[in-house]
Amino acid sequence: MVHERTRKFLALGLTIVLAFSVFGIAGCAAEDGETDGETDGGEPTGATETIKIGVQTALTGPLPDYGAAAVNGVELALEDFGTFEMDGTTYQVELVILDDKAEPAESAVVAQTMVDEGVVGVIGSLTTGATLSAIPIYAENRIPQISGSVTGPAANAEGVDTFYRTCWNDAVQGEALAVWAMELGAEKVVLMDDNGAYAVGLADVAEATLEAEGVETLRQNCQSGDQDFSAQVANVKEFGPDALIFTGYHPEAGLMRKQMIEAGLGDVIFMGGDGIKSAELAAQAGGAENAEGIYATFGGFPEDQQPGYAAFAAKYEEAYGEAVGPYAQNNYDAFGALIAAIKQAGSLDTAAIIEALQTVEYEGVTGTFSFASAADGPVARGDVVVAGLTPANVPRYIMKDGEFVSAQ
Repeated sequence: MVHERTRKFLALGLTIVLAFSVFGIAGCAAEDGETDGETDGGEPTGATETIKIGVQTALTGPLPDYGAAAVNGVELALEDFGTFEMDGTTYQVELVILDDKAEPAESAVVAQTMVDEGVVGVIGSLTTGATLSAIPIYAENRIPQISGSVTGPAANAEGVDTFYRTCWNDAVQGEALAVWAMELGAEKVVLMDDNGAYAVGLADVAEATLEAEGVETLRQNCQSGDQDFSAQVANVKEFGPDALIFTGYHPEAGLMRKQMIEAGLGDVIFMGGDGIKSAELAAQAGGAENAEGIYATFGGFPEDQQPGYAAFAAKYEEAYGEAVGPYAQNNYDAFGALIAAIKQAGSLDTAAIIEALQTVEYEGVTGTFSFASAADGPVARGDVVVAGLTPANVPRYIMKDGEFVSAQ
């Protein structure tokens, strides 16, 4: 399969690029060439130039499944939008794909490498924590950054004009999780985060929503990479909750679920946000039986409300031989929106592209959307703006036979 070969090549290339940049011996990529070019329709246009767009994500570390889906989405967008004409010149996009491992320190290194590579924009990063380290670097160097998966409100709390996202922020998802827990009859709820920016932000919103409705809560936390949750399980058992909302990621969520069952807490409703909605969760929980009935929300409209999803899913499955991965369509739309902004700006000047992003309207797989140019209630500057964005529209999923299926 073409895409499998491409992925292997890219993965090798990432290692080389990062290694060279760390040791300060990286050269620039091939210089932009100028040749006779044609548009997609075959009409001569004169010069052809190459421009670079970065993809910053996590291809190793705890979330490689999410990172692979992000790259898949961008690769499909590259096929559709990666060659375009502007002012008589045909532009071809070259992707610079770098692995930040979802680690804040590595993310800063990757962001600086992107700056050095001369990218005109970046798709990514994958997680809120990694993004918070990259944002100051991109802001200082006036490089637009669009994430298809960062839902944490902290990412644009400062209102920088270089960060945008094509997924909803957790002011919406956190409330939706809390509302769902109450609908399931929960009167006592444990909220457990992993001390990361995404997890803490999501838990904060859910906790505030629950407490405002008189629900008794207990806050617990762990660290990314933890294996032993005996202390947290003991605290949960003593509290006696109806539900536990885990706001971190699936590796720790699966282990927590497994250890809760071993402690006789299998009847406690187990829920989480988009960070746990992974095909790997069942195995991490000790098998499909342990994972049965886990609930998860997600940061966007349900697939049947995304106008371009059916066609995108068919193309994705044909290309990669698997179902659409987490946030793949949002990353596809992030790339498409960036190209639309470049064309609207009529320039490769990154300041002009940033300005265009504040007014561009884009019709993508996930719907027709724009980006907020100023804060408005739960919507922060740079957030995706789309009609119908409410907690009631946040997708709900339930684990059945080892797979997440719609619970709408």
